[in-house]
Amino acid sequence: MDCICAVGRQPRTGGDPVAPIMDARVARVTFVIRSVHRGPDPVIDAEGSSRRRTTAPPSRGPPAILGGSSMFVRMLAAGLAAGLATSTGAVPGASGDEPAVSRTLVVGNGGSSDVASFVVGADGTPDATGILEPTGGRDGSNSVVFAPDGDVAYVAYRDSGRVAAYAVGENGELSLLAPPVPTGGSFTFGIAMTPDGRSLYVSNVGSDTITVFDVAADGTLARRGNPVATGFANPRGLVVSPDGHSLYVGHGIPLTEPTNVLVRFAIGTDGELRSRGVVAETGGAATGMGITPDGRFLYIATISTDEVYGFRIRHDGRLTAVPGSPYAVADHSEGIAISPDGRRLFVASPGQDRPDSGTGGVTAFHVRQNGRLRPLGEPVKAGLGPVGITTSPDGRFLFVSNFDSSELSAYRVTSDGLVPTPGSPVRTGGRGPASQSLAIRPNQGPVAALTATAGRAGTVTRFDATGGADPDGTVARYDWDFGDGTRLADGGPTPTHVYRTSGVHHARVTLTDNEGCSTTDVFTGQTFLCHGTAAARATHAVVVPRR
Repeated sequence: MDCICAVGRQPRTGGDPVAPIMDARVARVTFVIRSVHRGPDPVIDAEGSSRRRTTAPPSRGPPAILGGSSMFVRMLAAGLAAGLATSTGAVPGASGDEPAVSRTLVVGNGGSSDVASFVVGADGTPDATGILEPTGGRDGSNSVVFAPDGDVAYVAYRDSGRVAAYAVGENGELSLLAPPVPTGGSFTFGIAMTPDGRSLYVSNVGSDTITVFDVAADGTLARRGNPVATGFANPRGLVVSPDGHSLYVGHGIPLTEPTNVLVRFAIGTDGELRSRGVVAETGGAATGMGITPDGRFLYIATISTDEVYGFRIRHDGRLTAVPGSPYAVADHSEGIAISPDGRRLFVASPGQDRPDSGTGGVTAFHVRQNGRLRPLGEPVKAGLGPVGITTSPDGRFLFVSNFDSSELSAYRVTSDGLVPTPGSPVRTGGRGPASQSLAIRPNQGPVAALTATAGRAGTVTRFDATGGADPDGTVARYDWDFGDGTRLADGGPTPTHVYRTSGVHHARVTLTDNEGCSTTDVFTGQTFLCHGTAAARATHAVVVPRR
């Protein structure tokens, strides 16, 4: 649950925030998810204790910094696996017996100071690894995001007003890259990263500001000047547009005002913020925010009014309400997650006064073409006080952190809504996970390679894309354009083609991995689900001789 509300924080007077009275220690909990799901929808049996700029994100430095999780190491392993599969006549990504690479889910707990790791197998079952790591203080970890490449996780320390950068190991282990950096504000709350991975923003509820951090090539943070005032009291939720041009900021204290404002900042090429003023009015305490990956729609959960507001994002960053907005949801709506395809919206509502009374839950919506939301059944019961929420990179599963019961709930996403997985919920290993307390390690897109053995015009030309690989999974699909107007969808790694005319033909193959990641990014406002790049496509000039 939102800790400000939970501890009875009162409205500010005279410009000075009332400090929370809760003795909130901090915990970060790490889950590791085996991310390959094939065949029928898998079931999680959770019995364990559990911008867009076109430039690529900076390299995260040498492998030693990353605890052995460098892209090179992962690509090498994937390439060897692909080579082994093709040498035996198998198609990479087609075998359900291949080992999956682990995926990490980081949970911020507001009531304890430790880190727990879970490994989720190919069937989605989480198992506790027993790894515990103290954060070293009573910081109040509140919100989490990942760098685009998934090698660094950033955690906002609410009570101490700092942000920490953690290197993420192959099995989810976390290690500090540097001492946490002060925000220059008080009561640090929301957090969001630009799609290029070069700037990080946090909101400071107690000082009415946004702090801008520059992200170095090794993932460490440096504060850019003084915090920027939003012009209104109590900034909370943050979200960055997928094109990296706009930062939207919600405001308010839960249950103290029925309405508040949404402010837009234009983001400069260096990450600098320039206020563009109020772009919309929402319900009070706008906290959970998400943008569809295509950048068309923005959705905001408001705690004070138990609603979700929907807006169409115009080309200039201004907003227009979608039909039917706002939409009623379960009590105290606080967290939002959007599916990778942008067709589903999920809202976590902890319940206002008595989370054990059943007023909270998770509400699922279908997102229509015009942005209107259509409910998918009644809210689904979660643990006590569901707040943090995220989907898996492939969209098959939804994870929800529960503030009051300190649990993680897992759901299988179906055509009709959500189905709790067997054994859900499971313990997070800490206490009191709060708003935006879940972030999942982004799926990295595949890297393509292409060779060809050309035949004469009218004879067979052979293609080979088996040198391509996926750094954190397997290649599942090969789509071909042979450069003469002929295309072949899902044609496998070694197709043949007959060119009817001689000359140079530019053939192209596009790879998609087992979680649906390819050449484009899937970014929903704070962090990535899929970090796809142009590397998933390879082109080869085929010189076809005359007959």
